[in-house]
Amino acid sequence: MRNDLRAWHLAALPCLAVLGVALPLTFASHCDQFLYDFHAIDLLPLYATAFVVLAAVAIPFWIAATAGLMAVEAMRRPPGPQIAAALRAILLALTAVIVAATLIRCLRTWLGTFGDGLPLSANAALAVAVAIAAIAVATRPGRSALRAIAPVAAVCAAAGLLSLASLPVFGWQRDAAMEASLPDAGAATAPAQGSDPGQALPVATSTVLPGNGSRPNIVLLTIDALSAPHMSLYGYARPTTPQLQQFARGALVFDRAYANGNFTTPGIATLLTGTLPWTHRALQLPVWPLNRTRTTSLPAVLERAGYRTGYVSTNAIAGAAKQGFAAYFQFARPDRTGHVTLCADELSKYLRYVCAAEELPPLEEMEGIAAQFRPANDNLEHDPRLALQPALHWLATADRSRPLFLWVHLFPPHSPYAVPKPWLGRFDASRRDRNAASTQPSWAWIQSQLPQIQVHTLEARYDEAVAYADAYVGPFLQRALETLGPNTVIVVTADHGESFAHGYGAHTGPGLYNEIVHIPLIIKLPGETSGSRCDAPAQQADIAPTLAALAGVAAPADWEGQSLIGACAGGLDSAPQRAIFSMNFEQNPRFAALKTGSVAVVEGRWKLIHYMGALHYPYMPPLHDELYDVVSDPHERHNLASRQPAVVQRLLGLIEAALAQHGGRVVHGRHSAPPLPEQSASISTPNMSGSLAAGTP
Repeated sequence: MRNDLRAWHLAALPCLAVLGVALPLTFASHCDQFLYDFHAIDLLPLYATAFVVLAAVAIPFWIAATAGLMAVEAMRRPPGPQIAAALRAILLALTAVIVAATLIRCLRTWLGTFGDGLPLSANAALAVAVAIAAIAVATRPGRSALRAIAPVAAVCAAAGLLSLASLPVFGWQRDAAMEASLPDAGAATAPAQGSDPGQALPVATSTVLPGNGSRPNIVLLTIDALSAPHMSLYGYARPTTPQLQQFARGALVFDRAYANGNFTTPGIATLLTGTLPWTHRALQLPVWPLNRTRTTSLPAVLERAGYRTGYVSTNAIAGAAKQGFAAYFQFARPDRTGHVTLCADELSKYLRYVCAAEELPPLEEMEGIAAQFRPANDNLEHDPRLALQPALHWLATADRSRPLFLWVHLFPPHSPYAVPKPWLGRFDASRRDRNAASTQPSWAWIQSQLPQIQVHTLEARYDEAVAYADAYVGPFLQRALETLGPNTVIVVTADHGESFAHGYGAHTGPGLYNEIVHIPLIIKLPGETSGSRCDAPAQQADIAPTLAALAGVAAPADWEGQSLIGACAGGLDSAPQRAIFSMNFEQNPRFAALKTGSVAVVEGRWKLIHYMGALHYPYMPPLHDELYDVVSDPHERHNLASRQPAVVQRLLGLIEAALAQHGGRVVHGRHSAPPLPEQSASISTPNMSGSLAAGTP
């Protein structure tokens, strides 16, 4: 019995180190970041989510280690005792490494809050932790200290176990219950009576909308990180999108469509809710739109109007379950990628905080260990066929007694950019950067530290990824039309683009350059066979009201876009100009007044990028507002802010007016008082210790 107890106790030590030491300490060190994304009360279910995931690994390890140790201790003859002694030493060493590594990481985080850093690389920190573990195992005081940690860790682990009771309380149904308790909960579902200043403007409808008996099927295809300036459809020199060019010959192409955010979370939220990021507040990577914008979203409106709704997703950040829309889809095929991580759309349906919990170091380390055992797959991490085949199958087999709405989100050309042959090497035949590990971008201004030859290679690999996606998108759209028939609307767009210029890489952060926010928008109306192009400005928020109008459904009052039906009928010159806004507030607390971030406004030929508050990103230069003439300078090479002060002040006035209306604090899911107006554009200073949010935006 004594050996049995010893086996249980020793095998429990590494598990207690994870659940009772590493998790609570690293969670405490991350609370400041989590409070940017969530209310304080949300930290309880977030902790419980992390505990569940870690316990799902730790408890089986505990059982297996105990069984193994008991088995070898039962062996009385050599080498049984020697093996048992080695296993006991390994369990103690593993415990010591976990505790030491946790303390070192927390010390680095604490010093980072003062602008300092521990002069240790990740590998050096691990080496120090291993050295401490060796000393602990080799000495009697060290072994005693490790055993002394067990009671404290057990108490912390028990507290984590109690936190599990919060998970059902803070599930997705909680938002609906809170919204229903508000006195004006139904106000947002009323038909729109007007438009917000600087937002939607009424346009004449030149197309007869269908009645209930002829409502069209709808296919919405969003392609992750697809930049319009990198598409041959939009004049790019490399032949990146021949299939979409062919499809566009029978569709309407908007030449000036803009994303309202610059990464996946706000982009997809805007596409589906018809509201801008400052309204839906999906401002950070692991969060979701406010419930009141989800209940009046496009899938909710179409589902209530009798559509059969379905979605297929690849990027979990763009998944309907992670974004809180799962209740409005009757068919789902999430996580259609070769590598599924903890931040999975399917898991988010049950553990809504899992994508935030994944940012904790113990879970990150667990992901890293699992990645070491994944087999090589010849750059097929994001094979489009994984998503497109189930999408086509649903279209072919779904009950057609009601019209269909299908949303498909494709991952490529999102990083990693490396794609399989024959696309790999098409635009750069060199042997550089040909796998997933070497084609991850350097985010934001970190790219400014790369040699230009590496930037050019990464850009070529990105263009190859665009061509890769295009090769599958074209046949998919053709098959979808053949399956559904001519009474079908197809929309092709993106959540954001990708940057390789201005010393600014990829997306997210305060960068709002055209490579990032100028996105494709292709709309094929029922029975349309001739193609045309439209120079009228459009935005992501316009897609929901456009599709609602084509479905004969009234747009909810809180939608901020406008229907694009008839927008180009009279030409651009005959239509009134409107302001289009793009923004990033990822370093602003989600529910606070919007004072830290960046906002771009496009009106006519002018585009102003306005920086606000004290931003912190690695290698960030001093920031000043930027003004570009996007008609004569679409690549934004010439900042005209100092030459056109009147234009800057006029556009800055539009931003300030919009923030006064939409940028207030959010209380109980509702916007309250607006923030105090800024006196002038802020200038931020470089901060070498800052970092971008982890994950795959």
